[in-house]
Amino acid sequence: MGIGRLATWMVLAPSARGLAAWSRLRPPQQLVLGFLSYAILGTAFLSCPWATKTPVAFVDNLFNVTSAISTTGLTTISVSDSYTFTGQLGLLVLFQLGGIGYMTLSSVIILARWNDISPARVEILRTGFSLPRYFVMSHFVVQVLAFTIVTECVGAAVLWARFSALGLSDPLWSAVFHSVSAFATAGFSLYNNSLESFRGDWIVNLTVGALCVLGGVGFIVMQDVWYSIKLRERMLTFTSKVILSMTGAVFIVATVLMYFLEQTLEVLPPVERAMAAAFQVMSASSTAGFNSVPIGALSKASLMLISLAMIIGASPSGTGGGIKTTTVSAILANLISMIRGRGATVLMSNEIPLPRVRFAFASATQYLILLVAGTYALCIVESHEFLPIVFEAASAIGTVGLSMGITGALTTAGKYLIVALMFAGRCGPLTLGLALVRPQPQTSGVGVDDLAV
Repeated sequence: MGIGRLATWMVLAPSARGLAAWSRLRPPQQLVLGFLSYAILGTAFLSCPWATKTPVAFVDNLFNVTSAISTTGLTTISVSDSYTFTGQLGLLVLFQLGGIGYMTLSSVIILARWNDISPARVEILRTGFSLPRYFVMSHFVVQVLAFTIVTECVGAAVLWARFSALGLSDPLWSAVFHSVSAFATAGFSLYNNSLESFRGDWIVNLTVGALCVLGGVGFIVMQDVWYSIKLRERMLTFTSKVILSMTGAVFIVATVLMYFLEQTLEVLPPVERAMAAAFQVMSASSTAGFNSVPIGALSKASLMLISLAMIIGASPSGTGGGIKTTTVSAILANLISMIRGRGATVLMSNEIPLPRVRFAFASATQYLILLVAGTYALCIVESHEFLPIVFEAASAIGTVGLSMGITGALTTAGKYLIVALMFAGRCGPLTLGLALVRPQPQTSGVGVDDLAV
C-alpha cells in the first residue's frame, strides 16, 4: 500500500468496530498511536510534489516530520531550500500540534459545542501533559489554546517589526514561523545557520528566548501565574515552585560557567558574550534547539554543560522534552533525604508521595536506558567521532534539536535511529513503555500536593 493510500485509509477507514477497538486502548497507547498517525500523515503530505522545491528522499521527509511533531528541530536538509511555502506551513502545523498536544485543539472544539470532554479523552490529555489529578481539564485546555495564541501572536508581531527593520525577505512569514517554532520549543528555522546571524541582536534574542522559556516552563506555571494576577494573591502551587526553582538554578549556573569558561566567546564584547552564553543555555534547557553560536566549535566543557541541560530538559505540561525538571528535583530530594536519614522524601518542606518518587526514578531510568541504547546503536552504524554521536542522541531523545553538525551526514540507518529516539522523546520513554506493557493495578499515595513528573 502506498503512503498516500495508507494516509487515506487512516482517515476514512475507522468503522464502528475500529472505534470500539480504539476505545479499549489505554491512554498511553492512544497517545503513542495518535502521534504515530500524525507522523504518517505528515510524511505523506511532505511527499507530495507541491510541498517540495527539489526531490526529497522518503527517509528525510519522515525524519523532518518526526522532528516537527516531537518539536525537536533536527533536520537532515535545509527547510527553506528544500520545501515550498506549503511544505513549510505543513511543518509549522505539525510542530504547533506537537507542542500543544495533538488532542488539545479537538478538545476545545468539543467544548465550544457545549459538550463535555469524555473521561477517556481527559485521561489521554492528562497523560500527554503529565498533569496532577487536581487539574480541571476543561478549563486547562482552553487556557492552553488561549495562552498559545496570544503569546505566539505577540512574539510574531515583535519579530515582524524587527525583521522588517533589518530588511529581511518575507519578514512576516519568517516572524510567524520562528514565533511558533520558539514557543513550541521546536527549534526549526528558515535560516540555514539557525539564529547565528542574530547573535548580537538583543531584540531577536530576547523575544525568541522569552517564547522558548514560556513554552519550556509549561502551562501549569502559566495557569498559576494567571490565577495569581486574576485573584491578586499568590497562587503558585508546589509544582510551579519546583519548576521555577529548578529551571532558574540550571539556567544561572550553566550560563555563568559558560560565560567564564567558554574560550570561543572570549573574543566577544561582554554584553554580547553574556547574551550568547545565556541564549545557548536557555535553548538547551528549554529544549528549543536554536543556536546563536556554532555548536561544533564549542569546548568539551561547554558541550558537557549543554548536554546536561538537554538531559534535564524542560518541565511537565510544557512543549519541551528531557527527563523534566520536576523529575530530577524529586530524585535529588530523595538523595538528600537519604543522606540526612529521613524516612520520607521531602522537598521545599513538602513530602513527596512514594508513588511519585518511584515514578520519577522509573522515568529517568528508562530515559537513560534509551539514551545509552540509542548511542550504542549509532556508534555501530556511524563513523563519526564519539562526542558528536552522544550529543546527537541526547539532542534527539531530549527533543532539543542542537547538533554538532553531523545530522545531514547521517547514514540511512542512523536517520531511522534518530527518528526512533525523537519519537520516544516526544511520547515520553515511560509512556512508551506503558503503551507496550499493561501495568498492574495499584493504589496511589497522596501528599501535600501532587508533583507532576
